[in-house]
Amino acid sequence: MFANAILRAAVLSGIATASIATLGESDRLGFVPAAEGIAAAAVPIIATQPSSPSPPLPMTEPASLRTDRHSDGLFYVQAKVNGKPIRFLVDTGASYMVLTDADARSAGIVMDRDKFVGRVSTVGGDAAMAWTRLERIELAGHDVRGLSAVVVRDGLGVSLLGQNMLAKLDSVTLTAGKLHLR
Repeated sequence: MFANAILRAAVLSGIATASIATLGESDRLGFVPAAEGIAAAAVPIIATQPSSPSPPLPMTEPASLRTDRHSDGLFYVQAKVNGKPIRFLVDTGASYMVLTDADARSAGIVMDRDKFVGRVSTVGGDAAMAWTRLERIELAGHDVRGLSAVVVRDGLGVSLLGQNMLAKLDSVTLTAGKLHLR
């Protein structure tokens, strides 16, 4: 039996549509060859290119992280993916972590071309996407292993910290223009 995998990434500007191959329940990261009948789902994606210089990244306390709202109205944090620091936009509208291809490569994740079976159309152009599993993510004192993520070749200017990672934290608090992750 197959289950549709859904990726929703909401940033701020530009609407896009992604086609995501139906994945087997036993291996949500494996792709079903076309001969076995790939089904697709159209999923809205909103993407943005940063319009201002990157904000300074907040410092991580032993078990929490606090950051101010950036001048563009969004929150950015730094997390380590496979030991490498990556800048993320905190995106409560994204169901999954989404890595730009450059950030994925920086974290040692090199995707074979045949894994990019889905397509995403963003303001930055049409882009291929592929599922992966992140070995390790360190954020706000948490060490998470084996988290599902999407790698997007082009079209996003920043990686997205989605709900599947936010759910691993003890709390996510937004108060008076400050974000606190514990």
